[in-house]
Amino acid sequence: EVFMEYTTRRVLVSQWINGTKLSELPPERIKAGIKEAQEVFLNQLLAWGFFHGDPHPGNLLYVNSGPDEGKLVLLDFGLVAQIPERDRENIVSAVIHLGTKNWDALIDDFAALGFLDKDCDRAVVTPVMIRILSPYLK
Repeated sequence: EVFMEYTTRRVLVSQWINGTKLSELPPERIKAGIKEAQEVFLNQLLAWGFFHGDPHPGNLLYVNSGPDEGKLVLLDFGLVAQIPERDRENIVSAVIHLGTKNWDALIDDFAALGFLDKDCDRAVVTPVMIRILSPYLK
């Protein structure tokens, strides 16, 4: 909860949350929460249209008690950005084209997102993309 009556342009005042920072948790607890964290960040990017731009382990914690016990909490919203709906659609398209190894369509997606020039040399870019991205694909 944000307390707007105490919040200014430079200071955001919110409720205190008792929790443990990810940086202080054992590795097995962090690993157990990866699916939840992925869901949170993918929803930020693709559904809600904003993202937390500073998600290091000190800005993430698990609630220790109360009705939200065990839930992941993001702290420090000093660095956030909005993602226009068209860009979100292009990101989804890029993920699909990456997963299907449709390199030509992925270049189109990257151009639509402004990562590549629309008139880039595909004969040069495609082999580089394949070499860089293929190791991460099954």
